[in-house]
Amino acid sequence: MPSVVILAAGLGSRFGGDKQFVEFGNKKLTLMEYNLLNAVQAGFDRVIFVIRPELKDILQQQVLPRLPDALQYEIVLQTLDNLPAGCLVPAERNKPLGTAHALWCCRKLLTKSFAVINADDYYGAQAFDLLLTQANETANHHVMVAYQLQNTLSEFGSVNRGLCQFSSENYLEHIEECENIIEHKDKITGKLSVNDKIIELDKDTLISMNCWLFNTDIFPMLTEEISQVIQQNKLNAECYLPNVVMKQIVQQHKNVMVLKTTAQWFGLTYQQDSQKVSEKVDAIFSK
Repeated sequence: MPSVVILAAGLGSRFGGDKQFVEFGNKKLTLMEYNLLNAVQAGFDRVIFVIRPELKDILQQQVLPRLPDALQYEIVLQTLDNLPAGCLVPAERNKPLGTAHALWCCRKLLTKSFAVINADDYYGAQAFDLLLTQANETANHHVMVAYQLQNTLSEFGSVNRGLCQFSSENYLEHIEECENIIEHKDKITGKLSVNDKIIELDKDTLISMNCWLFNTDIFPMLTEEISQVIQQNKLNAECYLPNVVMKQIVQQHKNVMVLKTTAQWFGLTYQQDSQKVSEKVDAIFSK
């Protein structure tokens, strides 16, 4: 079965701490663990946690003892000295290099298709069923589970999302980063990061929430993206998975299948989201 890679090295700046290890609901589990319950039920049997080195102890003490017995696990450390040949980051940098680098750090542990999710998002059971089905049917394609925008907003502030365009055959054509998305008086607006243009968004707009199924041909492009970002010599520049996927689509004509879900996504952007998250996981997992 394909592995699930969980990107859990983020700093949680807007949240104010390591939100990937906050526990929710009556079960007192992290969002990572709720996702893994769904992943195991779908048929996944291996998880790779990508974390910062300072998070290893809490992962081992808090999360690993509670994993389902049937689930194998690996731990990968995302560090600033684990880079493609010839790459160096400024000595004063301490911020992780982003999601593309996090996945690149797993390259030696993955030899076939694998899922990728964020540690601080809840994706719903349907997402893992969709990914696993496609893993068995389209081994040479990438797959993205797309969510309706209205199901991914926060009540407590703006969010950033990847707006998706796709073909009539449901293949991804473009992802455009949109920032400061917020709903006010029944209107949803956001700012396109490429040109700072303010736009109005439809509630059913499909967006990317970093829920993917990749095969191993993504790793050469990850290497290239990391090298290019580092060459920019910007102190806090990051390399993002959607940028790498778009380069594969444009440069290599890679097929990325878009699977639509109406599932309710929820996650942690702000501290105030915590109570709502607890209520939602209880509603789902107390049934």
